[in-house]
Amino acid sequence: MRIMIKPLYLLLLLISGVIKANDLSPMNDEEMGAITGQNAIQLSVKLHNNVEVQDNNHVAGAHCTPDASGYSPCRLGMEFVDKERNWLVMKQFYGYLNLTDIRLEGVSLPSSNTAYYDPDRFKRADGTCLIAGTCNPRALAAIEMSYPSSKGSGEYQDMQTFLNIGAMVVERNNPGASYSDAANPHRPDAVADYGFMRDETAGVANAFRISDSSGPNANMQVRFDGSTLIYGF
Repeated sequence: MRIMIKPLYLLLLLISGVIKANDLSPMNDEEMGAITGQNAIQLSVKLHNNVEVQDNNHVAGAHCTPDASGYSPCRLGMEFVDKERNWLVMKQFYGYLNLTDIRLEGVSLPSSNTAYYDPDRFKRADGTCLIAGTCNPRALAAIEMSYPSSKGSGEYQDMQTFLNIGAMVVERNNPGASYSDAANPHRPDAVADYGFMRDETAGVANAFRISDSSGPNANMQVRFDGSTLIYGF
């Protein structure tokens, strides 16, 4: 699967990842004097989750193999407010994400508005302005996010990702669990009593995979063209 997004209006916020950088080494005065730059950074980010990377094809970690009872520890559980002790559990959960050369640069928004300016877009539900003192974002500080523009035809390497969720179900904390922590009344004393640790729900509500047709677990490849401005922070 290959996807082109043009222009780019999508911002991915990564909670965790591994950022690779060159080794640091001392610089002399001549080298320091030759440096030029601007207020910008460029990042490449890789995230492996329960997966072994194998040349654009991936294999779930050995620990993801279900045991004799069918239990696999490769899972993600989410508990929501007002739904305590009930968990949305994604089982057989593993994947890979690689973002290449994300460019973030400090800029200012234009000092004048275009014909598309609508002040109502910058108001709260009660009619007050989101931007202090005005409903006009002109000249505000912003972050411009972009990707390399010197890409050839057919290059889809800005984002590569693979994701497997074998089963998505709702699991509940063990009805027989004890709760002795008064400050956390929904936290069971035993880890095994959490809903995300259990396999009591029969059937599957949903399951899906994101991959490329070039291989069983190959990366989906995405290309980003254009840029986006982020402001109001």
